[in-house]
Amino acid sequence: MRQNLSYFAALHGLPRRVVPAQIEAALARLDMLERADEKVRALNGGHRRRTELARALLHKPQVLLLDEPTVGLDAAARAGITAHVHDLARNDGLCVLWATHLTDEVRDSDRLLVLHRGEILAGGETGEIRGDQPLSDWFLSRTGTPV
Repeated sequence: MRQNLSYFAALHGLPRRVVPAQIEAALARLDMLERADEKVRALNGGHRRRTELARALLHKPQVLLLDEPTVGLDAAARAGITAHVHDLARNDGLCVLWATHLTDEVRDSDRLLVLHRGEILAGGETGEIRGDQPLSDWFLSRTGTPV
């Protein structure tokens, strides 16, 4: 995995002297240090997804675009990635654009834009949008799907 991350760091033009420390920090933050010397192809789906996230963050972007990043992962892997990305947004000021249909990944304090068939249904803070009902019920009731 280190070799893979080093390769992508080089593609981003990162100075060689900072790459090892940035890789170590990214892997530590994603709880992947114990797997750092394994080949990416040998990792399970959750670890591969975390590796992809580490790769995307190596060059310290200002904006992170995620398109359904947890689809197909087990509950523990989904929760870990979701928590990590929320922490990045809250603690590091990273702007995250996260496209998902899995409403349990959205927190009440998240800014939310709800799209349905190319139309904006709502925008604002999730807790305010959903009111007193679960977000999934709120969405289903507004898209014509029975709750």
